[in-house]
Amino acid sequence: MNRFMVYGRNILILSIIFVMSSLAVDLITPIWPIYIRSSLGASMTELGFVFSASNAVAAVMQILSGFLSDKYGRKRLHVIGTLLAVFPPLMYAFASNWIDLVPWVMLAGFAMGLYLPIRWVIVADVSSTKTMASAYSWINISWLVGATVAPFVGGIVADLFGIRFPFFIGFMLRLAVVPLTFLIQETRKKPQVKGMNHENKQVDMIDKYLLTVVLFSLINIIQGLGIGVTQPAIPVFVVSNFQVDFAFVGILYAIGFGFASLIVQIPGGKCSDLFDRRKVMFVTFIASSPFFLLFAFSRSTLELIVFMFLSRAILNLSWSPFQTLMMDATPSSKWGLINGISASTFWIGLLIGNALSGILWDSWGMLAPFYVSSFAIGLSALLPLMLKETKGKVKRSSATK
Repeated sequence: MNRFMVYGRNILILSIIFVMSSLAVDLITPIWPIYIRSSLGASMTELGFVFSASNAVAAVMQILSGFLSDKYGRKRLHVIGTLLAVFPPLMYAFASNWIDLVPWVMLAGFAMGLYLPIRWVIVADVSSTKTMASAYSWINISWLVGATVAPFVGGIVADLFGIRFPFFIGFMLRLAVVPLTFLIQETRKKPQVKGMNHENKQVDMIDKYLLTVVLFSLINIIQGLGIGVTQPAIPVFVVSNFQVDFAFVGILYAIGFGFASLIVQIPGGKCSDLFDRRKVMFVTFIASSPFFLLFAFSRSTLELIVFMFLSRAILNLSWSPFQTLMMDATPSSKWGLINGISASTFWIGLLIGNALSGILWDSWGMLAPFYVSSFAIGLSALLPLMLKETKGKVKRSSATK
């Protein structure tokens, strides 16, 4: 009963935190590149640099965060990271040029690097093998509820009150999240005294899961590049080619990313339970890749929405299979570090993609980032086939019971 209560309490609080955090983040998502380029005078290359600066800091911090949370606990680091994330949106609103953003996007990356991997590992800490895929699906749904509503609201607010106004709302939402972090119970298990034989077994275990970590990291880097290379470009591309307002850009993200990702979370969890998770990843990566390119050849705003929807919906079916296989294939005592490495390598891919985005756009035209995106997502499909399926073979260690 105690374990069940800890599970229910932490999952509920995390769900609320994810909803509010995604509302804060995705209010800004559709206008962020346009704000940096049009209001603050950045070139496409400089726009990519701003995105990369945040992701570079986040990438470094996420490995450190995972390691420290395994050693010292989850709760304090989570509180500190969430608190630091409050201030950047407010400072974005007062920027007079794109250079003013740099220290604040770096602080945002630092804060996200602290709290993000911890949130995912808390889910694993309190879940059993049978409930983990379902728990990740529900947490993803919580995040995507905000991601579905917020872009549309952010676009409308920007049209009505000016492009800087959504940053103030984001600041208030992030501030409201901070008290909730104190309600989450500590989930890290205390390390047990280890004898020489145990240490030798640990060395053998590291040898066995090292290749798994490398393969998951490569998937993250390649897919992060594929997503990151169009991240700064999409709003600018849409506004430049279709002369739409901020509200439409918000609708595009709300339907094409938020809703598309939301509706596949429960099916993704079912796929993780029923099928070989490596094959689910392979199929979804391959099937989604053409739509990342077709988006750039859209002839109408309806096609923009449809192609973005299909690319994200198909790809994001793999979220639950990816996360549960990674947790099952690695020792529970290292989950903080593993989640940190996973998040960090994805952010490394994002920062490389962000940096390339503006260079590709300025050097080879606005379609170039979309070609690279489609190729990278397709290429990542080869790697899951090198993993081993662990379903039915994994027993949770005594430390998690």
